Amino acid sequence: MSSQGLRLSHVSRRFGGIAAVNDVSLSIPFGGITSLIGPNGAGKTTLFNVIAGQLRPSDGMIHFAGERIDGRSPDSIARRGILRSFQNTVTLPGLTVEEHLLGAALFPTIGRPIDLLRIGRVARSKSDRMRTVDAILALSGLSGHRASIADTLPYGLQKILGVAMALACRPRLLLADEPAAGLNGAETDRMEQVLRAIHGSGVTIIVVEHDLRLVMRLSHRVLVLVQGEIVADGPPDEVRHDPRVIEAYVGGEPDAT
Repeated sequence: MSSQGLRLSHVSRRFGGIAAVNDVSLSIPFGGITSLIGPNGAGKTTLFNVIAGQLRPSDGMIHFAGERIDGRSPDSIARRGILRSFQNTVTLPGLTVEEHLLGAALFPTIGRPIDLLRIGRVARSKSDRMRTVDAILALSGLSGHRASIADTLPYGLQKILGVAMALACRPRLLLADEPAAGLNGAETDRMEQVLRAIHGSGVTIIVVEHDLRLVMRLSHRVLVLVQGEIVADGPPDEVRHDPRVIEAYVGGEPDAT
């Protein structure tokens, strides 16, 4: 297995004359938890979209595990091991938690991440997929909810299910888009435990998150994006005291970090 991880070389994404992402170069090796933070409108979601293939970069190159992936479709990038969980919950009415995870676990067979409409007998007849689902239910703390209808779960559990569904697609790199958005303190703590467990299972994680307390607890490395450019990159304790971060991200109030 390549140890090169994710590498962006001079990546930009423009919308008309506006550069939402501007000449970003970075390398994220396999193995850690990296958080991407910055003020609203900094370009964080755009950068995620470019990495995951929802948007093509205007300039630059993206490599993953030594292979160039920029310009490939989201499905092709997902098949190479980059999966994304979204800020908003995505569930289908009437399907259980287990059925959602079985649908996601079909991804290596059908070549599309999270195609929930093709589960049926094929998924149920495959014992390896059931073992995968059992393991993910245990890892995510959802074992007691496997038979629950997913869209009736509390919002916090639906968010955890979204992350678990991405994990069922067997990623090497998980892009977690604001996993704590809309969660209360207890739910955020539970999400942190789930993300730590996923990382402990061997998955590299990049998180976009506004909850700075979660970021500082969870991350091995923090990247700060401001107006489409990386202005700070380092361990949490180093980044939180960077004058550029204090000025650009928290409005000159050091205690806010």
